[in-house]
Amino acid sequence: MLSPGLLTLWTRQVLEAAHRGDEGLVDEVAVRIAGEADALDLLAVCRVVAAEALRALLVLYRPPDPARGEVWVLDQLGDAEGRPGRLFAARVVTAYANADHDHVTALVAAAAGASRDERAESLRALVTYAAGLRARAARHINSPEGTEHDEH
Repeated sequence: MLSPGLLTLWTRQVLEAAHRGDEGLVDEVAVRIAGEADALDLLAVCRVVAAEALRALLVLYRPPDPARGEVWVLDQLGDAEGRPGRLFAARVVTAYANADHDHVTALVAAAAGASRDERAESLRALVTYAAGLRARAARHINSPEGTEHDEH
């Protein structure tokens, strides 16, 4: 188990690197976390990253209405098909967005049991996915159509 301070520092580093597009640093920190973090540490990092992705989704799309049975869904996997890291990222974010914390925990536990390289790839994919959503949300806010929300 990593110290909370170190885990926070590395989580901030990897997110900031992704926001800047510094793929080398994203890779370096993801490998460091994957190699040193235990399952609970990895869960904490994934939850922080998924929360950032959710904030971006709420800017980009109309939130689902639970009273009408609406939830966030993966309707298009696009470039995630055949790429386990990207599929992990999409599934974690979707589960987190739906407040399905048991599913998030199960996904992260499975990743924690994978090889160090697979853990690093899953974390890297999650971080870049969230950063990409954040960038899209920023563009959406700054666009003339930024006040309208896309269908989800």
